[in-house]
Amino acid sequence: MDIVAALERHGLPPDDYRLADEIDPEAVERVLDSGGPETEVRCSVRDVSLVITADGPRVIAA
Repeated sequence: MDIVAALERHGLPPDDYRLADEIDPEAVERVLDSGGPETEVRCSVRDVSLVITADGPRVIAA
């Protein structure tokens, strides 16, 4: 999962946040690994909404 890259492409510099303070990437990965192919996790980092699937993260419109 490259959450940081998705956030950077959206214009959120990595020095504006600490990912571990916003979400637990390891927990997200465990959820995706234990779920089926349709499993997705939705979260926000500094008001940027994300949907994360086994294919990777993407920014979604609020």
